[in-house]
Amino acid sequence: MLLTADIGNTNIKFGIFRRDELIRTLTISCNKAKTADEYGVELYSLIRVMGIHRDDFTGCIISSVVPIVTARIDEAVRGILGVEPLIVGPGVKTGLNIRIDDPSTLGADLVTACVAANVGEPSPKIVISMGTATVWCVIDRHNSMIGCAIAPGVTVSLEALTKNTALLQSVAFTAPRSVIGTNSDKSIRAGAVWGTVCMIDGMIDRIEEELGDTCTVIATGGLAGTIIRYCKHEIEIRENLILEGLRMIYERNKKGERITDNR
Repeated sequence: MLLTADIGNTNIKFGIFRRDELIRTLTISCNKAKTADEYGVELYSLIRVMGIHRDDFTGCIISSVVPIVTARIDEAVRGILGVEPLIVGPGVKTGLNIRIDDPSTLGADLVTACVAANVGEPSPKIVISMGTATVWCVIDRHNSMIGCAIAPGVTVSLEALTKNTALLQSVAFTAPRSVIGTNSDKSIRAGAVWGTVCMIDGMIDRIEEELGDTCTVIATGGLAGTIIRYCKHEIEIRENLILEGLRMIYERNKKGERITDNR
């Protein structure tokens, strides 16, 4: 089995693959204060609950945007599973042609999402990642990643609004029926949800206009399911896109042999 790990600013999402099949996902909070031992205990407890033995794993691959947590997850995986993780970064073969000013600055999560999105549907493509930030990655008709646009994620924006405005309270993140709110709760939700919907649709229009072509659009991330269904464009939601990309990159590199015996 292969363990994949997507370390984001808010959560860490693990995926367990048996050959090409994703058989299980699990998510824990990302906390910079946690030690490698604490992450190890969480990981060990989760796989034991699923009835999976540590010796079932033959490899691990990690993408991360939080370096300090990367090192701790790396240590935890080595100690609990006894395999050497492959960490997506410079020197790792991804098969993705990145045509931006400095390819090394592109986040590992975005690289991995584009790798998975580059299979199947015709290019050009727009890959929308919806998490702490909302990111539009653009893949041209030659399957090259040519750039992206980044905006604050909707949750971050909503938290900033309610935190810095004394008379506005926190609200549930659901879409009201109307874009015209008749009270504070509905007004905030209208702005947050419908405003994000309009931003996504508008950015797709602008990108297609610049490319002079119609794009296949794919969305991923924790908030995609809440927002994308309201968009006017046809957008495919692939909840586990980054995990799929991690498996592909691992197969291309074939790293992660067992290194210890900690039973």
